[in-house]
Amino acid sequence: MAVSYTVSVGRRWSLLEQLLLVELATSRRSMPELTQLTGMPDRLIVEALINLLRANWVEVRSTEAGVFFSATGAGKRRAADEILPAELQQEVRWISLCMDRLTGSWFRADELELVYEKDLPEHAEVIEPRIHTYDPNDGSVRELFYLNMDESLEPTVPNFRTPSKPYARVEVAFDKVEAGLPDYAPLRLQQAIIEASTNIQDVRLGLTSKAKQLGSSPLRDTLSSDDIIVGGSEHFGLIQECFERAKTHLILHSCFVSPHTVRKLLPDIERAARRKVRVDLLWGLHSDPEDPMSRRPIAEAEKVLNELPASLRPRVQLSPISSGSHAKIVLYDERSTGTWVSIIGSCNFLSSDFDWIEASIRSRSQRLAVQLLGKLIASQLPAVGSWSPVARRLNSLWSRLRQQAQDIPENGIHEIRLLADQDHYACITHARDVAAENIVIGCDLYGLAAETSVLVPMERAAETGRKVSLFYNRASKLLTQEGRTPDPVAIQKRGMMIESVPEFHAKFLLWDEQAMAITSFNWMSTVVQGGRTKGAELGLLVEGPELRTIFAEKLALSSGGKVDIRPKKHEPETDLSWINLVSENR
Repeated sequence: MAVSYTVSVGRRWSLLEQLLLVELATSRRSMPELTQLTGMPDRLIVEALINLLRANWVEVRSTEAGVFFSATGAGKRRAADEILPAELQQEVRWISLCMDRLTGSWFRADELELVYEKDLPEHAEVIEPRIHTYDPNDGSVRELFYLNMDESLEPTVPNFRTPSKPYARVEVAFDKVEAGLPDYAPLRLQQAIIEASTNIQDVRLGLTSKAKQLGSSPLRDTLSSDDIIVGGSEHFGLIQECFERAKTHLILHSCFVSPHTVRKLLPDIERAARRKVRVDLLWGLHSDPEDPMSRRPIAEAEKVLNELPASLRPRVQLSPISSGSHAKIVLYDERSTGTWVSIIGSCNFLSSDFDWIEASIRSRSQRLAVQLLGKLIASQLPAVGSWSPVARRLNSLWSRLRQQAQDIPENGIHEIRLLADQDHYACITHARDVAAENIVIGCDLYGLAAETSVLVPMERAAETGRKVSLFYNRASKLLTQEGRTPDPVAIQKRGMMIESVPEFHAKFLLWDEQAMAITSFNWMSTVVQGGRTKGAELGLLVEGPELRTIFAEKLALSSGGKVDIRPKKHEPETDLSWINLVSENR
């Protein structure tokens, strides 16, 4: 369908223009003086002064001593700004987007090979749609809009025209989508296509070379041991480090908020605010469904934040709007490099006591930060009405971050994929299908969803020779009330090992040596269908060398050896040469 979106278009000020304004705010200068001070050509100085004159920030006066330039009152006020505000105009742009009707994912129309019903090949197999509506506030839509370097996205809901219903040609071979989808296609869509194609005859649809080559490159980064964080106290040190390293902005999304934890972090928040860092604190739920008595009004956390000095309080904002999300995310721009850092994992940084086993992963992929920020913006949008101040502030930040991400290539030895909601189910079946030796799953809760979401696919993996290990902390309240606590013996008979670990809150899935998913998703209890908001569960799937080794070592250390998924050392082979020697002697 055709989609319109509004952009702000305007010229950004150059560093030379800003320096000239600062100089003219303190004293008047003639053209020869400015040329001498800057060492720049006359023509360059003249062009910069013309732009400042048009903005009414600089005035020119002719006296007996000569012609002089000086800053106006408005110019002097602007000279004190760290960044000069751009002169912007609004324009409406149009783009053609497609939403797949299997998972509700969005794509640019020019990145798919589309065909209408009348042009379908004679033997084409058409997958029946599952979705019949679309969400105009979907955070992933904004990532597809084309923006030039001098443009930013306005905080308005895109306007969708009446849709048509073409088909997309996709090529599947050996249980893998070979062509037809761009690289940013979610894992859940690829799995849905593969499942639908299992009973389809081999039909060559003749995809063009264009369809096979379209799509952006995958997200990439090189993750070190410091970027895989395991343990409670380690996460407290991590969030302190985030506040210390933030340059201009830090966004933290925690599912729950506790005044006690906010008070514990208050000194770190204050130090960041004193450096003029803007802190946005977002949250998902008032209380844990497993512990309804833990409900504490957000107003209590606001009271704690109000203890900050009055001059700093405006820089720290706790969103009044629930996101409805279970995700745990930290985003900030690093002081030393200016690049954005993303942290995703299991730790509720605004409610944790930092004494349970947690797991998070840190990445410096700029495109990943853009995707996460887009989902956070979508979680702050009302069903109707104008955007909240939080959403507008994050939208302005998103526009700048996206421009920055366009200039930084994605490099690294690890390939990264963002997991959202039902992508987690697809990740489990993907592990079942591609793992060669072993699969390990860990999470906090074991609930009613465990049977269908984990045990059934993992039983199949065990039947085909893979070693499956499951770890959890506690059975869900609903499961306990029904008297259906996990039975390790019964599960072991199905070929899997399951173990309960106290104070275990980490949520991860690993297979073999080079694939790891760390997330907010309780693999064995959460159900993402139904009325939950989009982006309610977010995680990262990372593939590359040494991931398992790093994570396993840290997990064993954090758990005191209770969760040891390190590869077992092989016993030295028995020397049987004496048998041959005896045989020869005989």
